[in-house]
Amino acid sequence: MKKLYIILFTFLFVFVSCNEHTPQPKGYSRIDRSKTELMKFDYKYFSFLYSADSKVEEVKKEASEGYWFNINYPAYNAIIYCTYLSIDSKVLNKALEDSYQLAYSQSLKANAIQQSLFEDSLHNKTSIIYDIKGMVASPVQFYVTDNQSHFLRGSMYFDQTFVPDSVAPIVEFLRDDIRGIIESLEWKKK
Repeated sequence: MKKLYIILFTFLFVFVSCNEHTPQPKGYSRIDRSKTELMKFDYKYFSFLYSADSKVEEVKKEASEGYWFNINYPAYNAIIYCTYLSIDSKVLNKALEDSYQLAYSQSLKANAIQQSLFEDSLHNKTSIIYDIKGMVASPVQFYVTDNQSHFLRGSMYFDQTFVPDSVAPIVEFLRDDIRGIIESLEWKKK
C-alpha cells in the first residue's frame, strides 16, 4: 500500500508540475517588407513617387491655406499628414519656423532629435528630415522646399499608441518612403 501511495504521489507531482505555466519573455513579430511598386502622385504644383503599400487621400479643409493630403499605410496603422503651401519669402520664413517648432515641440518626451539635410540643386530642392527618438507622437517629420514658391511638410503618426522598439522597423520603412518622396519630388511652374 505504501508503494501505491508513493507511485500515486509521484504521478500527481509530475502531472501537476507539467501543467505549471512558466512565464515566457514578451516577443514581437518580425516585420519584413518586400520591395514595393511605386506609383506617381500628381498635383498641379508638384508630383512625387510613393509606395503602392500606401494610399494618398486628399483632405479638404475650408478656411485653411494650402493643399492638405494624407498618405495612409493601412497595413501598419500609420499616416503621413502632408501640407503643401504656395509661398513667398515672408511665408517661407514662417513655414520653416513652424516646421522647426512642430518637430521640437516633442522634445519633452524625446530622447533625441536628429536632423538630416538633403539638398538637390539640380531639381531646386532643400529638405530636412527630423528623426525623433523616444515615446513621441510623431517619430518622423520633414519638409521640402524650393526656397522661392513651394513648401511641402509632412508628419508621420501611428493610429494607436506604440512602443518605439516594436515599431522601429516600420518607422525605418516609412522613413525610407519619405526619403523616396523627397528625392522623386518635382516642382511644377505656377
